[in-house]
Amino acid sequence: MKCMKIESGSKHSPIWLLGDSPPKNWADALEVPLDAKHPARHNIWTPILEGIQERVYQSWLRVEASEFYTRNAAQNAEDRPRSNSEWSNLKQDILCFSELLRTCKPRIVFTFGAFAFEFARRSLSTTHRATTNWSSKKLGQEFCSSVVDFNIQNINVIPLLHTSIAKARFLECHRNFTGIPDGNYFDYAACKISELFLEHKAELDIWVSQQ
Repeated sequence: MKCMKIESGSKHSPIWLLGDSPPKNWADALEVPLDAKHPARHNIWTPILEGIQERVYQSWLRVEASEFYTRNAAQNAEDRPRSNSEWSNLKQDILCFSELLRTCKPRIVFTFGAFAFEFARRSLSTTHRATTNWSSKKLGQEFCSSVVDFNIQNINVIPLLHTSIAKARFLECHRNFTGIPDGNYFDYAACKISELFLEHKAELDIWVSQQ
């Protein structure tokens, strides 16, 4: 039986994408995490990436995103914890990802959804107060804080939304994440991220070569 690969892209990329888990009913039909054949990728990442490309192109730049290191927090959808006590089942996964972070030292880890964000936080530091109560509003607040406190010398975990942005309460997610009554989450995230990329363009090896 065909199995999804654990990872894709390069561990040496300064940008990492951390998804939730393989799609429960399609894991055996897809090749890599956030596989482009699955609509979830285009619901949660493609609009943001397109917005970034549009903005950085104004500075005659283009992001080479194909090498972004990509993996899922859990390797099986059934492993996602339903309560705080069940996080102990992911202890080894967190330790492995923690070691990977400290060895490769990416500059930015974009996480998709509450579970992936909490997984990355627990992997990066034991000093954070662990929580499982991440609403779209709280993730938006963490996104804003991560951008304001961004330090190119550190590993920066920046949360994005997962499939909630494509479900019935999508307008509420736009409002909650951006903090703007008629806010557009995709434009908002793309604007903030592209500003970070351009501010640190010399330190981020993510650009398409013009040679």
